[in-house]
Amino acid sequence: MSAVITSVEQLVAAVYVSSAIKPMQQDEILDLLRFARVNNEKLDITGMLLYRDGNFLQVLEGPSAAVDALIQKIKRDPRHKDVILMSRKRIEERQFGDWRMAFRNMSKESMVEAGYSPFLEPSNDDDELGEESQLVFRLLRRFKEDMR
Repeated sequence: MSAVITSVEQLVAAVYVSSAIKPMQQDEILDLLRFARVNNEKLDITGMLLYRDGNFLQVLEGPSAAVDALIQKIKRDPRHKDVILMSRKRIEERQFGDWRMAFRNMSKESMVEAGYSPFLEPSNDDDELGEESQLVFRLLRRFKEDMR
């Protein structure tokens, strides 16, 4: 059962980047996604995850306490290192409300997975996104172009 949000002001969006301690195999990523989607459903968290050659960029949206607790859990996760919180702010509505955790493997050998999001496809028009979304969109493009 999802947590009930009583006030729009309680919603936050957080964006972080991290590196895996070792490049992850396809089955490891799929296991991580399955686990995340189940937990995110319980916590009323939505978002998207990008993976490329051992690097992650993730957007998390949801109740502030749940998002903050999840970020702390990720920082303690032994599969991650160098977790950098890029942004955390209150939001009025979700940008990824339909996705418990959309995913895109941006490595050269990509995989098809349920929940794949075409968000970074060239056909997406920056002008169709709100002003707040454009910053995240630019950050996601930067992740795609300049890996750590």
